[in-house]
Amino acid sequence: MESEVISNSGPLIHLSQIGKFKLLYMFPKIYIPKMVYEEVNIKGKPGEMELKSAKNVQVCRVFNEDIKNIREKIKNFRLDRGELEALSLCNKLKKSVFLTDDLDAREAGKNLGLDVHGSVGIVVRAYRKKLIGLMEAESALIALYEVSKLFITKAIIEEAIEKLKSYPN
Repeated sequence: MESEVISNSGPLIHLSQIGKFKLLYMFPKIYIPKMVYEEVNIKGKPGEMELKSAKNVQVCRVFNEDIKNIREKIKNFRLDRGELEALSLCNKLKKSVFLTDDLDAREAGKNLGLDVHGSVGIVVRAYRKKLIGLMEAESALIALYEVSKLFITKAIIEEAIEKLKSYPN
């Protein structure tokens, strides 16, 4: 996974909801479109305070022409403005890693040839990079299921925990 990534609002919000926004600091640079910033930067919303103080996040402007170009490539996906702007930013900045927790955005990103990861993948990556231990990683994955508003099945969380345990220490 590249060190510079593009994100939509999902991982910013969901990792904040479980107190793990700090895991996003493993990426030296996270580019987000202005619309994603506006989706998260709402008083009292999870991620608002963390986003404002994040030094590795750069807000970028996306133009309607950029969105039009990307929309033509992914016509069959139901995406909101923030997701479209984020995918447009991937294209514009030539970044191949897209962070999202939205299923349609994930599929659209894969359709565009992007390397797509969500909050679960971010936790697993933090563990593999030894930024967090096994217990903290397991706890974060369980919290994504039990605490965050992320729609995810228990089976996916259990599979991710098994994957964690299979990595060499």
